[in-house]
Amino acid sequence: MSGKLVASLILLGLLALAAASRLAFASPAAAVLPDPAAVARIKADERNCPGCDLRGADLSNTCVKGGDLTNARFDGAKLAYMCMSDANFTRVSFRDADLSGANLARSNLAGADLTGALLAITSLKGTDLSAAKGLTQAQLDDACADEATKVPVGLIAKTCS
Repeated sequence: MSGKLVASLILLGLLALAAASRLAFASPAAAVLPDPAAVARIKADERNCPGCDLRGADLSNTCVKGGDLTNARFDGAKLAYMCMSDANFTRVSFRDADLSGANLARSNLAGADLTGALLAITSLKGTDLSAAKGLTQAQLDDACADEATKVPVGLIAKTCS
């Protein structure tokens, strides 16, 4: 084989390997599309969507204040600056979701999964997180709580004004 052919085959092999590794490390949520009807409901100001599949959706700056979203899936969703206070998020999955700047004040998060969720300047004031799953001290350090916020044993909520 010629040197150019060998070099071309090696390059093609390296490109294929790089593409395969990107697929192997891609976020599972990125491979899943949300239910378009459920996304449309939330964007149309519907606040109740129990069991909705909103994985990977961009719901930034929308509002579900006081809504019922029990058992909904928000894995990998972008929920930045979302109004979510006083809502029911029992057993909701927020795995790897971006909740930056969201307002979850006084919401029910019993059994909610917050594994890998971004909580930068997220309001958790008056929220009971004692039964939440996957919550870390690093997440709480980025969030904003008050004296009424409850967290799992061993974690400390940062208060802010």
